[in-house]
Amino acid sequence: MPGASPKSFSTGALKSKILNLAQTSVYQVMIQPPDKVKKFINSSNRKFNYDKEGENIELLCHETSLPGTTFATHEVTNDYHGVSERMAYRRQFDSTIDMTFYVDKEYKIIEFFDGWMDYISGVGRTGTKEQYKNQAATYRMSYPKYYKTNISVTKFEKDLRDKAMTYTFVGAFPISINNIPLSYNTSDITRFSVSFSYIRYTRERHNTTQSVNSFSLGDVSRGDIVGVVNIGNGLFRIERLLNGQIITEVSSSRPTL
Repeated sequence: MPGASPKSFSTGALKSKILNLAQTSVYQVMIQPPDKVKKFINSSNRKFNYDKEGENIELLCHETSLPGTTFATHEVTNDYHGVSERMAYRRQFDSTIDMTFYVDKEYKIIEFFDGWMDYISGVGRTGTKEQYKNQAATYRMSYPKYYKTNISVTKFEKDLRDKAMTYTFVGAFPISINNIPLSYNTSDITRFSVSFSYIRYTRERHNTTQSVNSFSLGDVSRGDIVGVVNIGNGLFRIERLLNGQIITEVSSSRPTL
């Protein structure tokens, strides 16, 4: 097969090809905690209610990243004389996704994630915070099915004319909270970093101006909502769990959770 041949482009054509690029600053995250975690946070005197203020948490996401993936391979040598080659036998995903949030003046972002980790470890659930100040206190962890959920990151563009991409992270939960530096030096916005563990991710392309999907609303409305993503232009991508499958619909109104 011959190599590439030189080809000329007009200035206008060149601009349309290399200047119409995706921007890193246009994205939306969706963090939908499991029902038991949400009820625990709402009822544990943290002065934070996810049902009313959850969207504010997502808007405070200052930085995140789209995930990577790789193959685990096995090296095969001398099937052909002098040749070494690799064969893929397993797909591997990044072990975590990191998100950095701005901290609001009422520290609700800290209450939310710290509450999620408290539920996982049993603080405030199997014992009060006062009891956990005792050096001899022990932890009783929750079952994974009660604290894991799907979270998502949607990448789109400002003009909303092109297709968007949504990455869904399956079985995610906060695995670590980084320390928050404080200093008497020049003041800056306080940031709060969280690492989520997850099983795998899926990536989907969808139209940002889509108003309805191929599924009948009557078929999916009975399913439990496991994810909601604001995809812009007044539209919300809703994920429902129905008969063991994730069903997706697009709605012009945010569902009541």
